[in-house]
Amino acid sequence: MDNSNKIVPPHLNAEVYRTDTTGTDTVSYLDYIHLHSDGSALIGCSELTGRYWNGGASVFRDVTEAQKGLKEAKKNFYLTSGTPDGCFVVDSTKLLLCEDSGALSVWATNDDVWKTWSELITVAEHDDAALAVDCLDSGKEYVTVGADGNIKIWDIHEMICLRNYNAAHNRAICGVAVRPNSATSFATASLDQYVTLWDDNIVKPVLDLVTNDCGVRCLKWVTENSVVYGDEAGVLRLVDVRNTGDAHTLAEYPAAVHRLAVQSESQNIAVCCDNKAVTVCNISDISKPKTMYQDKVTHQNYVRCAAWDLKETNVLHTVGWDGELKTHNLS
Repeated sequence: MDNSNKIVPPHLNAEVYRTDTTGTDTVSYLDYIHLHSDGSALIGCSELTGRYWNGGASVFRDVTEAQKGLKEAKKNFYLTSGTPDGCFVVDSTKLLLCEDSGALSVWATNDDVWKTWSELITVAEHDDAALAVDCLDSGKEYVTVGADGNIKIWDIHEMICLRNYNAAHNRAICGVAVRPNSATSFATASLDQYVTLWDDNIVKPVLDLVTNDCGVRCLKWVTENSVVYGDEAGVLRLVDVRNTGDAHTLAEYPAAVHRLAVQSESQNIAVCCDNKAVTVCNISDISKPKTMYQDKVTHQNYVRCAAWDLKETNVLHTVGWDGELKTHNLS
């Protein structure tokens, strides 16, 4: 190609860029799915292009409606940044969303016909992306963790930070999980290689459950005393809080473990890694964990989150960066 000797004034470059509308279509990279007890589905996404880095979320009456509605461009609400996680607040008409900007926002709807959502309140107290949220006391207190290494306990009514664990970890905290049957105890997973147990009544960590050999990306409680976690090396392990010195290796995967979904009744764990595969590991016998299901072809991009169906124990729903919601039947 011949070099052009034409000099374009900088202000004209800026004007062309400002008015250029080519390549501005956004793609929904689905990041999470959460199901409410009434069947409603919350799906959040990031929308990334060269010029925009936005996000959004939608609420559907059920999974079937979600699979149809995701093909449409319109969402219930749009965000100015991606949303890594979110949750329902008591019922399916109120939501709490985490954002890449570090903000937390509460949304609600009272319109049963048009499903018009409005933002009730937003706060931005995380110094980096708010990466995960879980419920301590339904409708009252919630815990969030962020890439800033901080943990925050929130009064959901006033969106006031009741307790701030500043620099709780040395690196980003990717996961948080509230202990079953507890309104104060929770565990966190961080890229600083620690899985730590906390209590809302104590200003310091209760116990370091795990000192891993690489960063930990996700965790879930299987029972009241056992935690399963996945790390950046692709290893899935289980640790008992009563005997933290002995962590059982359950499975090894070819990519970092990104997210987990536990079905306590059947002891099945759905595993989403940094690849296209969906895997279900059964740990009813910890000494002999086995792969119950694996699918490597349904999704066309990274699988980001999974949720077990509320009625059918053998049905799993997954979302991914291909913008699709898929249903897997283990039977």
